[in-house]
Amino acid sequence: MPYDRLTDRLAEGASPTVTTLPDGSVDHYCTVAGEPDGPIETREALAREVVGDRTSLGIRVEATEPGGQAVNAAKQLHALEGAVTCYGHLDAPVFDSLPFETVSMGDPSLVYILGFADRDLMLVRDESVTEWTLEDLRRVGDLSEAFGGDAVCGSNWAVLSGLAGAVDRLHAMDTPRVPFVFDPGDIVGSDPAAVEAVHETLDALQTAFDVVYNANRQEVRTTAAPLDGSFDDDLDRLAGVREATGITAVVMHARDEAAVATSDGRARVPNYEVAQPARHTGGGDRFSGGLAHALACGWDWDVALACGNACAVYYVGSGDTGTAADLRAFVEDRPEP
Repeated sequence: MPYDRLTDRLAEGASPTVTTLPDGSVDHYCTVAGEPDGPIETREALAREVVGDRTSLGIRVEATEPGGQAVNAAKQLHALEGAVTCYGHLDAPVFDSLPFETVSMGDPSLVYILGFADRDLMLVRDESVTEWTLEDLRRVGDLSEAFGGDAVCGSNWAVLSGLAGAVDRLHAMDTPRVPFVFDPGDIVGSDPAAVEAVHETLDALQTAFDVVYNANRQEVRTTAAPLDGSFDDDLDRLAGVREATGITAVVMHARDEAAVATSDGRARVPNYEVAQPARHTGGGDRFSGGLAHALACGWDWDVALACGNACAVYYVGSGDTGTAADLRAFVEDRPEP
């Protein structure tokens, strides 16, 4: 069973070298004040307030943390004892507390995460981050070092799109061919031309890396939408995207399962249920970090999916990024889902 084998792999204490890039954000976790009735607890209640008689609402910042998809994935990779370097937009004091190596390329996004019982709402200001190109990385670091480890974990399509035109330069450096875990971020609602540009970027990156496209269920469906033909289920969509782009693998992470389609076949790994989430935001980034760690270590696909699931569920359920010891205990205390 994949989770049993996961505990064995985690006990080995592997420490792969992984790069994450290129975003970064100052995350303010907030409650929405609804005085005199107390905090607004659900998104539906917020919608009623917005379309009702309210002319203003207050927010209360409960916590401020270093965030961004690249930063969150790096937190997970570090917790799993990997040697991780995050190249991101980290010019703010909040990032000084990060316990792994960081290289900043500019100002971070500003994010307000409105917390609700059912699902969070993120309000983002990220003008400087969306202007990122490979030249920004070259300005602050050595490209051969950034792409010379055991894996790369790249997040957020808005900024990663700049990599597509830089593949020839990466080839010229003769960097090792390693897994590149590519999380597109929230592309749901993008127009077909933008989604086709994602396909083109994946195809270009595959010439230099073993690209693993990693998205949630709705993002997978958005990615598959421009393709010809119909799909019976999500596994068919994963296979369709992989065949259309020619990449190594397409992964879906969801609350109930993780799944993958490769040239050799397909696999699904069921996920643990979280009865009372402590955090709704950030679980997908922990999945990315766990998946990148597993692939950098050369683990089998079903174990890699189990690792991503365990990282995500542990974070969503506790609000903490799980170490290898945390995840082993978590899995050993529960039956396989």
